[in-house]
Amino acid sequence: TGVSVKYLLGIGMPDMQYLVYSTIGGNLIALIIVLALKWYKLQSNKIINFLGMKIPEEYLYIIPSGICTAIVIPTTTLMYSLPISVMVAMVIMRGSVIIISRLIDAIQIRQGILKKRVYMEENIAVLFALIAVAINIFSGNDGGFDFIYNTAAVVILTSYIIAYFIRIYIMNYYKNTRGKGIKQDNKGFFAVEQIAATITMLLIGIVFYSSPEL
Repeated sequence: TGVSVKYLLGIGMPDMQYLVYSTIGGNLIALIIVLALKWYKLQSNKIINFLGMKIPEEYLYIIPSGICTAIVIPTTTLMYSLPISVMVAMVIMRGSVIIISRLIDAIQIRQGILKKRVYMEENIAVLFALIAVAINIFSGNDGGFDFIYNTAAVVILTSYIIAYFIRIYIMNYYKNTRGKGIKQDNKGFFAVEQIAATITMLLIGIVFYSSPEL
C-alpha cells in the first residue's frame, strides 16, 4: 500500500481515484475470504434479543468497531497520499498506535478488564513513539511540508487516531471478556467487523456519489 500509492500518484493518477480503487480492492479481498470460509459464525458469550432478532451480544460492539475500521482504511491511504515520505507517514501512524495502545491498557486496567502487568519496557517504547511522532509532526520536513499547519493532514490523522483508539479498545474488550469455556473467536470477530466496515463504506460512497454538492 505504501509503494503503490506513491507510484500511481507520481505518474498522475488523482488521489481520490486511487483511494476509491484501493479501498474497494482491499475490502473485496477480505470480504470474499470471510464469506467463503464462513468465518462470520461467531462463537458468542450469550445470544440476546435485539429488535426482535436473536444475535450474539458481541455484535453490539463489534459492529461499531467495523464502522471505525471503515474510517481507518481510507485514512491510512490518505496519509500515504500526503506530500510526505512513506517512512514519515508510517512513523506518525504506527507511533500513534503505540501511544493509544498504552493508554487503552491503562484504562482497561483501571476498569478491571485487563489483568496483565505492564512492563517498564512498554512505557519506554511509548516515550520513543512520542518523540518520533512529535518530531515528524511539528518539524517542517519532506520539502518544507508543515504537517501541523495543514488542515487536511490534521483532520486525516485525527480521524485515524480516534477511530483506531475505539477499535483497539473494542478488540481488547472482546479479548478480555470471554466467558469461561468460550473460545476467543478472532476469525469471527474479523468477519463481522469486515462486513460492518464494507456496509459502512458502501453507504458513505452512495451518499457521496448521489450528493450534487460533492
